Amino acid sequence: MLKNTLQQTLTQKLSPLQIQLMNMLALPVLSFEQYVNAEIEANPALEASYTTGEDDADEISSTVDDYDDAPTTRDDDMRDYLYGDDEVEDYYSDNPHGHSAFISSRSVGDSYTENLLKQLSLENLTEREMMIGQYIIGNIDDDGYLRREVMSISDDLIFSQGIDVSEEEIMAVLRLIQTFEPAGIAARNLKECLSIQLHSKTPTPSTALSIKIVEDHFDALSKKNYDRILREEGCTREELSLAVEEISSLNPRPAGGKEDDTVVGNMEITPDFIISVDGDNISVSLYSATIPTLRVSEDYTRMLSQVQSDSTSSRQKSDALLFVKSKVDAARWFIDAIEQRHRTMMRTMRAIVKRQRAFILSGDVADMRPMALKDIAADVSMDISTISRVVSQKYAYTPYGTMSLRDFFSEGRTTSSGEDVTVREIKRSLSSMIEAEDKNSPLTDEQLTEKLSSEGYKLARRTVAKYRESMGIPVARMRKKV
Repeated sequence: MLKNTLQQTLTQKLSPLQIQLMNMLALPVLSFEQYVNAEIEANPALEASYTTGEDDADEISSTVDDYDDAPTTRDDDMRDYLYGDDEVEDYYSDNPHGHSAFISSRSVGDSYTENLLKQLSLENLTEREMMIGQYIIGNIDDDGYLRREVMSISDDLIFSQGIDVSEEEIMAVLRLIQTFEPAGIAARNLKECLSIQLHSKTPTPSTALSIKIVEDHFDALSKKNYDRILREEGCTREELSLAVEEISSLNPRPAGGKEDDTVVGNMEITPDFIISVDGDNISVSLYSATIPTLRVSEDYTRMLSQVQSDSTSSRQKSDALLFVKSKVDAARWFIDAIEQRHRTMMRTMRAIVKRQRAFILSGDVADMRPMALKDIAADVSMDISTISRVVSQKYAYTPYGTMSLRDFFSEGRTTSSGEDVTVREIKRSLSSMIEAEDKNSPLTDEQLTEKLSSEGYKLARRTVAKYRESMGIPVARMRKKV
């Protein structure tokens, strides 16, 4: 026999405003701008006014002092071995790495494809060869490599273009394209890319040996087995050193690498915050130059009042009232959510800057304090998940470059003297040790652990290895020079 029971439960439901706010907090400034513009287009009750100028960026600004709240060889591996993470990164960044990481990414557009097609059009080719060449160029990736197999290209041309071409025909056109600028374009792997560049450059006394090393000893080069190369080539160590240096100067990403005519423009990250320093005063601004000022449409507000004051009753009036009220309410919710987003982001950023005041004034990583999301959450009396949304994919322009907000956070360690230091500072010491090491006999992780211990950093060897790997620094045997 069924019995009716009464049970009381407590549940938490988010309001539409809270849901909108959570979505907005996670968006960086450019995505937020798109989000706002999409809402403006969707809701006729929202009106926007666009202004330009630097004053907009300072619309929401305050000084921090005002705040009083609480091992097989792969191409990727080979690139790292030959060039290192820092040098490869330099191909995409014009900013130096100083006390903090300057954020800059290079965007490679379609100009290099157009450049290759232009070079192709200057060749005396048949219509069939021109079609093969255009298809090959269309399959070159952003790094400048042709990743598709020749057999696959042949199959694609049969199905897409209706022409049956042999692998020999494709290879003939491919070799032609590989003579185009930039040198190394359309290579099928790193070995071929380096070989093409060496054959195309003006020869130096070490070029012949460099070509032999790349073409005959690529595996030994990738593993830095210099003794084997010396033994098999019979060259001197000085000659080998010059050859390796020449190889290291080549561009492993011909389409998106070193500065050349194929690279168009820089795509700088737009900061969400602007941090200014004037003496001992630090001010924080929320960047809003691209975000329009919103208000509820007076026409819709007037229309809502007229519909509500109409004493007649009809289905048409009811539908009109429902439509107009929903749009006006949605507009008000949206504006309130934006204002709440601004307040939450500014409150969080001021708390971050207040804790990292010494670092922001000096720019020295040694002055950065250990800080976690939970610390800021406690300071501003918000949930950690909210702080995480604010920090995610956000950047701040500082006197030392554009920094990710994540860069302000770092785990803490205690030295043997009881002093709190950040992991970032330990990594800087570790990096300095590796830079100063004898490249003929690089320091092992055990030796690095001992040296860090002598400086007061008590760490396990596996922790040192983890920090080294996170910085993209290879093991000792891979750092060995000729």
